[in-house]
Amino acid sequence: MKSTALIPWKWWRRAVQLALLVAFFWLFRRTEYPNADQLPGGENLFFRIDPLTGLSAMLAGRHVIALAWPALVTVGLTLVLGRFFCGWICPLGTLLDYFHRIIRPITRHTNSLVQRHAPWIQRVRHARYFILVIVLVAAVFSVQLVGYVDPFALLVRAMTYWADPHLFQGADVAMSKWASPAVKQYAVKHLLPFRQMVYHTAIASAAILAVIFALELVARRFWCRYLCPLGAGLGLLARPSLVKRLPVRVCKNCGSCATDCRMGALSPHAGFSPEGCNLCMVCVDDCPNDIVRFSLKNRKVPPAPVDLSRRGILTAVAAGAVAPLALKAAAGSRPDALLLRPPGAEDETRFLSLCVRCGECMKVCATNVLQPAILQAGLQGMFSPRLVPRLIFEQSYCEYACTLCGQVCPTGAIRRLLEEAKHKHPTGKAYFDHNRCLPWAKQTSCIRCEEMCPAPAKAIQVRNIFKVKGENGEEIEIQQPFVERELCVGCGICESNCPIEGAAGIRVRRTDAADPGTEFKDQPGATTRTA
Repeated sequence: MKSTALIPWKWWRRAVQLALLVAFFWLFRRTEYPNADQLPGGENLFFRIDPLTGLSAMLAGRHVIALAWPALVTVGLTLVLGRFFCGWICPLGTLLDYFHRIIRPITRHTNSLVQRHAPWIQRVRHARYFILVIVLVAAVFSVQLVGYVDPFALLVRAMTYWADPHLFQGADVAMSKWASPAVKQYAVKHLLPFRQMVYHTAIASAAILAVIFALELVARRFWCRYLCPLGAGLGLLARPSLVKRLPVRVCKNCGSCATDCRMGALSPHAGFSPEGCNLCMVCVDDCPNDIVRFSLKNRKVPPAPVDLSRRGILTAVAAGAVAPLALKAAAGSRPDALLLRPPGAEDETRFLSLCVRCGECMKVCATNVLQPAILQAGLQGMFSPRLVPRLIFEQSYCEYACTLCGQVCPTGAIRRLLEEAKHKHPTGKAYFDHNRCLPWAKQTSCIRCEEMCPAPAKAIQVRNIFKVKGENGEEIEIQQPFVERELCVGCGICESNCPIEGAAGIRVRRTDAADPGTEFKDQPGATTRTA
């Protein structure tokens, strides 16, 4: 793979990185409500080429995920080329490269200071293997941790929860002042989010990503070199790769390639470590002796060993086995009655084992009703999607005919359902609180929930007409609503539109939750007759 063309290898890499980064942003933008019931497809492609996400979901879910087949292409190419994915494809790695160039005047000083005064930082580079082992062992016990450390999940969550809402807000202000109608129309259609969204944990998600970028001050590609479990797994697959760097040793009279290696894959003492090299090709293009190349001609020189102690591996395995027990114990035996999952989600245990916290379902939700859980499902459920019907008054509810969240889920945690099948798998059931509902508690006319119910046969109906004495002694007819729960799909539009301030007079509860006992038949002092 020695370049003889006028264009150096590193420029080819940068062109590929830029093209794939644009493709990533394009797919991200396309992952939103398209004013139609079907998405074009391919929106979750980057998650599907991620071997760590696919393997972790399959281990935790105990079944093969057909959607993850593109990850086999990544594995196959890694076995041939080496850890190219991190240097040529990964959008987070590309952004870290660009960010490092921007702050290079600063990192030249900070990185050298760390190398001189904190040489122990090199021992942290094996943390990525421990994180990888913990994630996979926990998945064997059906606890999904990959969403907390996978680079795609970290990047998409921060972009969805924090960057996209701020982009919409800033662009809306700017265009209202300076943009022409044609420019505004184009931007709204192709560049900006569908609408202004708000998300819980937005600051936390942005802060995690900000820390990853700030670690560039410690070492270049610190996340990739020391912490990323996806990079660790690909690095292990790269050790027997067919394409090898030659020479495998650093020249004694030079050593510039070891000094310039952004991944620390070259050592003057240990030689070349294929699990660290991301094929950036800088050593090929900048070699002063013009002898460095990547070739299929394997001279069978053993690569530098992976310095992992048996004690460290056993500790990681033990941590991965203990973590599920601790997380499940902290979560309790039953989920919160108001913890509603997206339509198509299976039982809570299976849903959490398959959900990789990618945020795609929340990105595509048209009404902003899907929100990341905080502690409603315990620590193991953090960042998993839940329905919050009262997040925004009259706006946050599950659209009756919408099935987009199931279309973008890369692991099947949210099943892809047709509209008819969606209605047969309700997200919850609505219950009135007669101590808060106006017709029951205040004897005040209100059938807002019945008017908004989207079910063709109306899951909310009026049972009785109450005749009560008004202020002047006249009789007033009050209609009292009730829920036909076999027709209710748990969309939450009734809860979202309830005009009562604070907690709504009608709440949607999980289908497996107990009857809250907030409904009673008769209102004291009222005369009833059947409607």
